[in-house]
Amino acid sequence: MDLRPRMKLSNTESMTTLVGENAPRSAVTASLNSEDKKEHTPQQEDPLEELTSHERYLASPFTKQNVALVFGNSKLYVQKELLIAVSPVFKAMFSSSILEGSKEEIPLPGKQLSHFVLFLRYLAPGFDDEFSGDTVHDMLSLADEYQTDDLKKRIEKFLVKGALTKSDSITSEQIIIDILEAEMFKLSDYLNASIAVASRKKFNSLTKSPKFEEISLTTQRRISFKRWEDIDEIFNKAVKVSHRFKQYYEDIHIGFGFRSAPPEQYEIDIKDVGEHLKPYMKEN
Repeated sequence: MDLRPRMKLSNTESMTTLVGENAPRSAVTASLNSEDKKEHTPQQEDPLEELTSHERYLASPFTKQNVALVFGNSKLYVQKELLIAVSPVFKAMFSSSILEGSKEEIPLPGKQLSHFVLFLRYLAPGFDDEFSGDTVHDMLSLADEYQTDDLKKRIEKFLVKGALTKSDSITSEQIIIDILEAEMFKLSDYLNASIAVASRKKFNSLTKSPKFEEISLTTQRRISFKRWEDIDEIFNKAVKVSHRFKQYYEDIHIGFGFRSAPPEQYEIDIKDVGEHLKPYMKEN
């Protein structure tokens, strides 16, 4: 048994041993060159390095197309024809009259990659991704910026449904934020739904937030008028013509005269009023 310490072989010696001592020198050289290339060839950067594994899956349809949207070190590859078809902003961006028209890469500084992945999936045909409360507001901002009107309408429909479903469980602070968002993006249906929720809050609960003053005066008046109108309707439903009053005038009509003053014309069912007013006294 050979107990002598083994010397570490050089690359050349190692490769000669692996290839064979009698192998042509060119074979050794070729193998060495191959090894050197493996060592010195830089690894390709992952174009979606900023995304989680789930977000990578969502981004997978945008990896091989004809233009790249650049987010720092990451890229999303898309068909610019799709973007041109759904957004006048992208249409202008890819127009030949401006610089971006001839570019294969379009940098989008300040945009969050994960948000844009979802945005593109909502725009592209063939996807059935549903909106979520966590991201829908970011989608609204992008839809407004890129003037994707169809997506904006779908987002508004989702927000209106949420306002109607949650209704009185929405806090005063949150409904103020919702109203400001509806005003900013000019979403009339969303604004109407939010005003309906705000009108059921008690005055102090709604107005104590400093953000309330950011709501336009027009919308503040609409909240007040909505509350006023609804409470009047509750009162009117509770008011009933007095039975005694009706009997009094029926007797007069058939010839019975009365010298006493007529009874009160209306009676108010206070219990009904109280029950129907409860939804308009929300303190959250």
